[in-house]
Amino acid sequence: MHEATNARLDRLELEVRTLRRSHARWRRATLVACGVAVLGTLVGFAADEVAEVLRARRIELVGADGKVAALLTAGDHGGQLDIWATGGANVARLAASESGGDMSLWNTAGKPVAGLFANSGGGRVEVSRGDGELAGYLEATPEGSDLAMSRAGSENAASRFRVTKDRSEALLAHAEEHAVLLFGATRKGAAVTVLGDGDKEIAYLGGDQSKAGLMRLSNAGGASMVEAGAGDHGGELFARNNTGQGGAVLGNSEKGGFMEARNGDGKGAASLSVQDNNGGRVAAYTATGQIAAFMDQGKEESGTVQVYAGPNRVAALGGSATGGLLNLFNLKGKAAFVAGSAADGTGGLFSIRNGDGTQVVRGSAEPEPEIAVYSEDGKQKRVISAPAKP
Repeated sequence: MHEATNARLDRLELEVRTLRRSHARWRRATLVACGVAVLGTLVGFAADEVAEVLRARRIELVGADGKVAALLTAGDHGGQLDIWATGGANVARLAASESGGDMSLWNTAGKPVAGLFANSGGGRVEVSRGDGELAGYLEATPEGSDLAMSRAGSENAASRFRVTKDRSEALLAHAEEHAVLLFGATRKGAAVTVLGDGDKEIAYLGGDQSKAGLMRLSNAGGASMVEAGAGDHGGELFARNNTGQGGAVLGNSEKGGFMEARNGDGKGAASLSVQDNNGGRVAAYTATGQIAAFMDQGKEESGTVQVYAGPNRVAALGGSATGGLLNLFNLKGKAAFVAGSAADGTGGLFSIRNGDGTQVVRGSAEPEPEIAVYSEDGKQKRVISAPAKP
């Protein structure tokens, strides 16, 4: 009995040792197989950069506190990536839009502070203050580009710079948001404009339509008061009244300088100018702009004064080679009375004439004092002489 028991124990011990050896061989084989599998996977990764495709509608990255720190989703227009701060505020977003891509930044209070957007004209960059109020932007447009900045408390542009294909311009506004200064450049030149209340121009410095220089000063209502520029013959200066019509003009003509005073209707009332012979001329005009009188340097280098009644000259005072001369004319323009220094001496002479200009009475001082009366046709003469000396 004892022997039989010992024999069974010996067989059991042999089977246990056999199982242990089999288990050791299986474990070694398993480790080898796992090693081969891992090695194969690593080799596969090294041979091919894209080993797997990860497909999902939403991918979240969470922090140690379990809150979402980043979120990748598919939106209506494409992909969208949102970033959260540790305090829980959404502070950044990169997304696809109808026009292209958008990138937005918020502060921890949830207010927008910066943005980069694609639009139909190109790109737009925005910067906002801490309360989310727009402070400025830079934008590409189909015509060029815009840069605008605003002051605190308002999103209206306090300054704006715009560039187009044909011009560059800038605008500056004061605290009440009215534009006060404009300046820019075109193919015709550059200009600076100062604006008053109601966007009325009160000052301008730049070029005119002919690309010549121009300066203009206006009253509060926008009416031009002073205008100076470069004309065809030199500088010109206009000073106007409150209606923008009357005033004065100072400038140059083909002959030389000129000055003109104008009435409230813009008609010339008086003028100073240079004549063809380079002599001077002073003129006075009626309210309708017709010549009333003028004084000038005559063709014979002597001064003349002439008076008009409507379009007709009625009086003339001037100089001749022998002395002064006075002419009075009828409305036909014919001399009716002539007085002055005789052409054939130094004595005085007067002549009275009829409506056709024919001399009918003549008086002279030299060579002998005489008065002569003529027939109507001026051919017959009767002389009245002074008595002979005793």
